[in-house]
Amino acid sequence: MGLSSHPAIREAAAKAAQEYGMGPRGSALICGYTNYHKLVEESLAELKKKEDCLLCPTGFSANMAVMTALGSISSLLAVGRKPTKDERIAIFSDALNHASIIDGIRLVERQQEAVSFVYKHCDMSHLDFLLSSCSIEKKVVVTDSLFSMDGDFAPLPELVELRRKYGFLLVIDDAHGTLVCGDNGGGAPELFECENEIDICVGTLSKAAGCMGGFVACR
Repeated sequence: MGLSSHPAIREAAAKAAQEYGMGPRGSALICGYTNYHKLVEESLAELKKKEDCLLCPTGFSANMAVMTALGSISSLLAVGRKPTKDERIAIFSDALNHASIIDGIRLVERQQEAVSFVYKHCDMSHLDFLLSSCSIEKKVVVTDSLFSMDGDFAPLPELVELRRKYGFLLVIDDAHGTLVCGDNGGGAPELFECENEIDICVGTLSKAAGCMGGFVACR
């Protein structure tokens, strides 16, 4: 789309550099959070039809953050001990998900906070079988929305139906759909008219947005 060299982007970047230089050079928690960061988060939350948004350094780190945060729920509820297998989070992942999702799942598995199940690529019958066979109460399904290597979409309408059936948390990585799919650039969920059914939407700013960073948008 050429946004990285668009005149409006160049002008905005120059204005920000004049005001902030190279930035506060600190983490958001200490001194690195500016009005610009807040504006981007609010804009992305509006684009994704979510209540709030959190910026991350990269799309890779955004996926890692989501997976580890979800896994930590089981440890927080266990209070001072390792969660039992039935207390862990069951994460169901598409076989062709991005490496950042896979690495995040591996990390929480190593910490004994989650159990992962890999379903065949875009195979909703296989996912349905795995979900129905799993006795773990807290379930998460995570998938790329638009798979970059194969160029196919995750079957979001079918995933939404399974979400209603099993009550799992639905997480999508919309890295390749954001600003490309949908009338307003809202991504694959807008294209398939299921924005309200997506619980957590992860994305990157280094694809269509033409800059650098990642984000997590949710309630």
